[in-house]
Amino acid sequence: MAGGLPDPRIFPRSFYSDIPFEPSFMIPGLDREIKKVLSFRGINVSTDEFLLTTGSIQGIFLFSRTILNPGDRVAVEYPTFAGALRVFKSVKVSLVKLPVIPYYDLRLPENVKVVYVIPTGQNPTGINMRIEEKKALLEMAEEKDFLILEDDAYGFLNPEEPTLKSMDRVGRVVYLTTFSKVLSPGLRLGLMVAHEDLIREFIKVKENVDGRNSSVSMALLYQSLRDNSFWEGLTRAKRIYEEKKDIMAEALDKFLPNAEWSYPQGGLFFFVRIKGINSGNLLNKVKDDVVFMPGAKFFFDNCGLDYFRLSFSYSSPPDIEKGIEIISKNIDSSELYK
Repeated sequence: MAGGLPDPRIFPRSFYSDIPFEPSFMIPGLDREIKKVLSFRGINVSTDEFLLTTGSIQGIFLFSRTILNPGDRVAVEYPTFAGALRVFKSVKVSLVKLPVIPYYDLRLPENVKVVYVIPTGQNPTGINMRIEEKKALLEMAEEKDFLILEDDAYGFLNPEEPTLKSMDRVGRVVYLTTFSKVLSPGLRLGLMVAHEDLIREFIKVKENVDGRNSSVSMALLYQSLRDNSFWEGLTRAKRIYEEKKDIMAEALDKFLPNAEWSYPQGGLFFFVRIKGINSGNLLNKVKDDVVFMPGAKFFFDNCGLDYFRLSFSYSSPPDIEKGIEIISKNIDSSELYK
């Protein structure tokens, strides 16, 4: 009689016949399927060592609220995921650069508490961390006593790339992933892997944020894993995204021949540079016809004004070509270079 749950009899039986009525951290059977998902990325852990989250960005939030204090030094890829930057800034940490263009520069300053990386399909650059860089980072974590927060949001699309967590032998890596990129962003389900003591602390924070996970979302995830539709969709996604990536590359060559960009090794994005341009001004000029992410969003110090990120995952091939053509017709305007 403590809670405020409604009486189950008021709902149509068909509404929840296959779905647990109450919210929870995990529905029966899903934990076994989650272990298969993690094994696919080379990670083998017990049920006590992982936690489903409300999207992967909640994982960054739970980690930050548990591990970090104001003023702590956190090394982040430069550039990196804008959502992660927002979370880190909210806990008032001191951010330091981990350059990734054209490759990872692992010369870290002293007294770093956490290193946040997206080693496979890095957002926004599409770079993959090389195996020797992964080994070096893990060795540094042990030598300099810091944690690694690994965001593997795009790892399902590049399973040949080993995770840092799968290479971690001393518990330095806290692992994050999401089901948004290969199943549905509307499910809002992510996944954290860490030592069971840390998972218990993350649960305490989560209970104060949203209590539990959606039973509906977990039931849909369980069904897709159990009947193999998740794995079939993953195969389909890899084929579709490879085709669209090639189409975007061809359109960039055709319409923006003077732009600087590298073919993505993973992920869903091209990170494009047109020297001297202000991509925020460009977006304001074309936003009624095409949208993209201005580069400054991915740098914690407001640099990167002449970069912008293009995603090839959602748009149709004709829209990809049309959008880049629209951009090309508007880059010569003088107000874009302010």
